[in-house]
Amino acid sequence: MKRTPRVPGRRGVAAVWVMVLLSVITVVIATIAAQFVAGHRSLAHRHDQLQAVWLARSGVEIAAARLLTDPTGYTGETVELVPGGRVRIEVRADPDARDTFLITSEGRYAVNDIGVLRSVTRRFRRTVENGQVRLEGGAVEVRK
Repeated sequence: MKRTPRVPGRRGVAAVWVMVLLSVITVVIATIAAQFVAGHRSLAHRHDQLQAVWLARSGVEIAAARLLTDPTGYTGETVELVPGGRVRIEVRADPDARDTFLITSEGRYAVNDIGVLRSVTRRFRRTVENGQVRLEGGAVEVRK
């Protein structure tokens, strides 16, 4: 039987190279996974912010509808329009201008424990001409 000659110190080189390559691949995959998770969290937070803004805007529209029908005695309300979302509406009559109302609507969207709060403020003037009721609105101000 013929033996092949052994080269001293070369026996474990392949195993070391395999370990190094596995380590590099593990680090690359972990980095990609961490970036994916961070991007997903950022996207989810942006989604919650948009939900809160649109909830607040819908609160202004709800208040405008109530003011069109009967403005007397309406000072606001709190409603839950979507699961996890709450809208708090506050209506104040402007003491300086007749039939002018300041509507502040806060939309809170809380899927997780933290939640996101956005506020929208808008001024409306209620006019009645020829039996038709109309609201003339000002600019919308969105606050964090």
